Amino acid sequence: MSAHIKIPQAHHRLSIHIGVNGLSFVVEDTQNDDCLLCKSHSYAFPGNDYNEWAKEVGNVIKQEELLQKRFSNCHVVLDTHRHTLIPSSLFKPERAIEILEQLFDVAYLDEINYTTINPLESTCIYALPAPVNAMVAKHQHKAKFYAGIIPLLRYIMEQKEYSRALMCYTPTHADLILMQGERLLLCNSYAIDRFRTALYFLFFALKQWQLNPKSLSLYITGSFTQAHMKQLCTFFPSVTIATNPANPLPTESMNLLYGPHFFPVSTSATGTSHG
Repeated sequence: MSAHIKIPQAHHRLSIHIGVNGLSFVVEDTQNDDCLLCKSHSYAFPGNDYNEWAKEVGNVIKQEELLQKRFSNCHVVLDTHRHTLIPSSLFKPERAIEILEQLFDVAYLDEINYTTINPLESTCIYALPAPVNAMVAKHQHKAKFYAGIIPLLRYIMEQKEYSRALMCYTPTHADLILMQGERLLLCNSYAIDRFRTALYFLFFALKQWQLNPKSLSLYITGSFTQAHMKQLCTFFPSVTIATNPANPLPTESMNLLYGPHFFPVSTSATGTSHG
């Protein structure tokens, strides 16, 4: 990144990915599809304490002067396993909380959001930690907030292979999406404690949908090591690190960590439901 570039400008997009283990962010020049900056921070906090999580995010923002500057274009993606897809024809915003509560424990400090996925004629409903959202919104007044599954879903929908899967792996959870043609078979998140558990869920899902690993195109992103990727390649002839062709980064590790920042997020209706 040139030291002479003034950030932010109107054509600069700030993308922030907030996980339970850390935060990463990139600044993109949307005029030139150019990555101007990418950085990451790790942290730890006790259990599911949203206020402690918000405090850790706040500490990162204090360290990064750039995150304190206001961007007119800001997307914030948060890791959450509490999400579901329903047909848009059946969706009513006032029922979003009720639908999610049928599937998950929804906490008092959860903020319920929804996003329309037009090509699937579906709406994704998801819970985000309100204190974390508020910490970011203090500095980024125009930020839009999404569940981590949404850019992954939009990415795999755009790929051309008939049988395909996308797996995002972190030390605490794995996101898995399976598609055949334009048909979505599975979109789920699993709590895990090791890579072997993530592999178990992947093979269980393939068996459930009777998909042959030999004829599947597997895309990956997240905390994969060289050993993990070597192991995957023994089962899958086609393993690809998921990247946006318009914005490839110079190394495998950078693409694994920052690739989803450049996936499409939303061009359709989003909203928030309050209890």
